[in-house]
Amino acid sequence: MGSLSSTQERDYSTPEVFDPKHGKKANKTIDIGQNGTTLSANIYGRRMLHMVNEANEGFGLCIGNIGSRTTVDLTQMNTAHLGFDTRVGAAVRYVASVDEKGRLNQRARIVNNTSQEIQVGYQVNLRVSVHRASYGQLTEGGPIPLPECENALEVNSQECSFIIRNKFIGAHLSGQLYLDGVPAPLVGLTNKTQPGLLTGVSTEDQSVSIKPYSEVTIGLILRLAPGLDENNSFPEHLCVNSKTPGSGLAWKRPETVETYIVRRNVDYILGNCAIPVSESEVWRLLLLTRRNLRSLVTPAAYNHYMRLLDKTIKGHLDWVFFKAERPHKFWHRSYIITGKPKDGPVYQLDQQCYPMLELCDYFSEYPNEKKFVEEILSSQVITEILDHITSRQDLATGLFPTDETPGDDEVIYPFHFSSHVLLWYTLCQLAKLIRSLPATLRDPGERLQSLADEVHTQTMQHFLIADPDSGHVKIAYLVDGHGKHTFYHDGNDIPTAFAANWGFFSNRKDLEAWYNTMNYALSEENSLGYSSGGSFAGLGSVHSQGPWPLGYFQEMLYADVKGNERAKAGALQRIIGVMQWDGTFGEAVDVKTGDTTSKAWFSWPGSMIAGAIIADSERN
Repeated sequence: MGSLSSTQERDYSTPEVFDPKHGKKANKTIDIGQNGTTLSANIYGRRMLHMVNEANEGFGLCIGNIGSRTTVDLTQMNTAHLGFDTRVGAAVRYVASVDEKGRLNQRARIVNNTSQEIQVGYQVNLRVSVHRASYGQLTEGGPIPLPECENALEVNSQECSFIIRNKFIGAHLSGQLYLDGVPAPLVGLTNKTQPGLLTGVSTEDQSVSIKPYSEVTIGLILRLAPGLDENNSFPEHLCVNSKTPGSGLAWKRPETVETYIVRRNVDYILGNCAIPVSESEVWRLLLLTRRNLRSLVTPAAYNHYMRLLDKTIKGHLDWVFFKAERPHKFWHRSYIITGKPKDGPVYQLDQQCYPMLELCDYFSEYPNEKKFVEEILSSQVITEILDHITSRQDLATGLFPTDETPGDDEVIYPFHFSSHVLLWYTLCQLAKLIRSLPATLRDPGERLQSLADEVHTQTMQHFLIADPDSGHVKIAYLVDGHGKHTFYHDGNDIPTAFAANWGFFSNRKDLEAWYNTMNYALSEENSLGYSSGGSFAGLGSVHSQGPWPLGYFQEMLYADVKGNERAKAGALQRIIGVMQWDGTFGEAVDVKTGDTTSKAWFSWPGSMIAGAIIADSERN
């Protein structure tokens, strides 16, 4: 892609300021219900914002009498810096960070900037529940009900630490309060056992005296761990001098929106959703980041990021090939962390392709990992997947069916275009891999390439159809192989957008059909997929109504192929306009306001956009 220049003048290395009383509010999110089985009646999930507006304390260490303005600085990985003043004249630098052992450290450095001794109030709030995370979703299958929950709080005899146990899942949360590095009492906190969420559990209002122009540090360290007994101490230095690796502005050019998008999405993936990496484009972003790491981060952060990237990338492949269960021989569309399928035996053709394509990308990036790649190839997983795919091939048409589209929507005709493009591309890449590592797979590379050629031939034969309304030849979205078809394009159908760059079209006539299809897809003619009527018009999906950042990405990619810099700039402007304050993107947005309306933290679009930024830097 060409240059992705910023369209807004803003320094993205400076903190974001929230001032709810004057209208500066964070974006919306979906709120999963307390019972793990329902969505909140308020689908926009403004609970956290309401807590701020109503001056309710959050979980953990709470400082009293804070002012109305708070700065939020996210320039460090796994760390949030909050700055605010108290009404008695103290300046507070509040840090919440997670270390590599999974401990959450909340630390407030409080400075008295006045000539008088002041009292600053604080409290530890344990409005918390130790239970399995909710698996909320908006598609068929629904959330998985939570197991039975009971939270038992026990405070130690010195009242400086506590432990919360849930016997039904065999896990606990332990905590320790510190004042200037010394264990401090949790005054008023008492033992309590309660089904579900602990409510009304907090220390009494406490205060600390701070002399003029002096400071104190209050810290709370928490650790969630398996088992019902605490066996890990909390070293004092974590509370007093806690620093995460790669602290400071570890990314180069931190003031630009491009860097902000890349680093926030990479950090979000590595810190929050790395196991398993759920989308192939999330995986691609990690590979691109690794390949360009020296140009992206400072030397001080290089080794830290490289180690995390290597661990995450290899760990994902190990998980998907050796831990993800396949009770019906194929990969399911959704999993829980244990490797068990989340939903039933719904077959998605594209889901069978991505892990194999990832393996090819992995060997290209890690040529020294030959032994690990050969281990996967010799495990028979790929052979079983390929056998299953070919066993479903329709003999009359040579096409390959799917139960659902990549958007998890049921098909009305069995053959789906973008899944065929992805299958062809995966087979081509897999054939190259096998030829470079002979005798590791039962199917030789030549046979795979032959199958890829067959997929290409049959796809072009059955999906290119003249549109009776326009007279133009377009690519159908779904076909039955015998004349029935639908014209539509979806924000989830990324392989269609990549088809030209992948070399799927072998002649000008076929490429012209793709142009016609993409022109249709990114216009109001695509009535079920394209959202219009506002400043943020763009391609979306029947899956979740409204424009999608993934759609803006497709528009930007297509504009780049066509050499249309104006259209590309327009797509980028909307991308930046719908970007959330923390640099991430939602699934769908409001066409008029750009506010997120579905899946507030959706890794896929952020990965696509960040990957495009990095790929652009490779070419320039």
